[in-house]
Amino acid sequence: MSGTNTRARFSALVDSALDAATRHGAAFTQIYREAAIAQAAAMDARCASGGTEWPPTLAGLPVTIKDNMDVAGEPTAAGSPAVMATASPAATDADAVRRLRAAGAIIVGKTAMSELALSSVGLIEGTQRLPNPLDPDRVPGGSSCGAAVSVAVGAACAALGTDTGGSVQLPAALCGLVGFKPTASQISREGVLPLSQYLDSVGVMAKSVRRCRMVYEAVAQNASMCPPNAQPRPVKGLRFAVPKNYVLADLDPAVAAAFDKTLSVLSAHGAILQDVELPALDRIPDVYEGGGFSMAEIYAWLRSRGSLRPSLISPRAFSRIEQGGVLSAADMIDRLSLRGALVDSADRATRDWDALLMPTCPILPPLISAVANDEGYRRYNMLLMRNSRVANVLDRCAITLPADRRDRLPVGVTLMGPRGYDEALLTIAEAVEGMLPGRGM
Repeated sequence: MSGTNTRARFSALVDSALDAATRHGAAFTQIYREAAIAQAAAMDARCASGGTEWPPTLAGLPVTIKDNMDVAGEPTAAGSPAVMATASPAATDADAVRRLRAAGAIIVGKTAMSELALSSVGLIEGTQRLPNPLDPDRVPGGSSCGAAVSVAVGAACAALGTDTGGSVQLPAALCGLVGFKPTASQISREGVLPLSQYLDSVGVMAKSVRRCRMVYEAVAQNASMCPPNAQPRPVKGLRFAVPKNYVLADLDPAVAAAFDKTLSVLSAHGAILQDVELPALDRIPDVYEGGGFSMAEIYAWLRSRGSLRPSLISPRAFSRIEQGGVLSAADMIDRLSLRGALVDSADRATRDWDALLMPTCPILPPLISAVANDEGYRRYNMLLMRNSRVANVLDRCAITLPADRRDRLPVGVTLMGPRGYDEALLTIAEAVEGMLPGRGM
């Protein structure tokens, strides 16, 4: 890049992002206006002076980070007054945040999230209401709701979120974005407040697979880890397994139509599609019986730091957390053993396929009014993440792509690969992305 062409490019990008962030302030818990402006100006000056090692990979890219990621000198709240009440300023940036900065990204702000990352609906209560940017009467999905909104409205070119049961994949799909959940071990969770050590992943949202890949490769510890035979290839000849059980049950007609259209498009371009039955999928609800081991984990974590304070936790969140307090050690071991067995079963059943293919979410974004009461909230909270949590339970990488729009609302399709297949999955996704009618929505 020449200095003449980029003299104010970074400042212009950041100014535009900050303007959008200000207009959509509900998506943020912190906006780093002064720091972002200063960093962009310094980058403009540095770029104008040239140099063989300049610019770095993500130079000047406005990004956001989720409210559960440490920033040096600030307490980390994870969307929770109970956590904030006992939080001390972080000594260092989270590893992923440090890597973002090292790659030249400009962090515009911290994004709002569902309390303790416990809701797939998003922020829809009281003064915390954060609507879907495509339809203000509908939910954005969670728990990384602010991250998705920040990208959708132009306040960031990419966002880091966390995904325990689809919390990157789901809001990305509901907001018409690309959302990449890597294999859990690929991006360090050092400095990220936990929900589950077994299910958590740090993931990326953006408006394209290419942008997701750029950010992922900048922050990953093992970005090149993939099977040696996973070579880039066109859509023609790609082998997709389409599970017929569990993930296709009770689809909204609009989602079913969009998914069928996706299958037709891929088939027309030479992809090999095969219907399969995966018994492991039908056992996934059993992993979550009685709240599942993740609720025992968050209960213990809150208790250990003195943050288990019911008066500072919303009733909806606490009703789930307290399940973890009564889960026995034997039940926890049973759930973890079952999860391990399901991982092995799915690995054996899908070893001959390049990726699994499924709808990211079985329904369109629900109306906020539909989740206003507790019964509706519980129903939709579980239904929204039914498909997206598959990748977490089965320890896989997954990416959601905008497949189509129905009644102005986005429908996402998920490509899912084996653990460690991240780079190959991104390559496949980039090829598929170009074929889908939802591209560039």
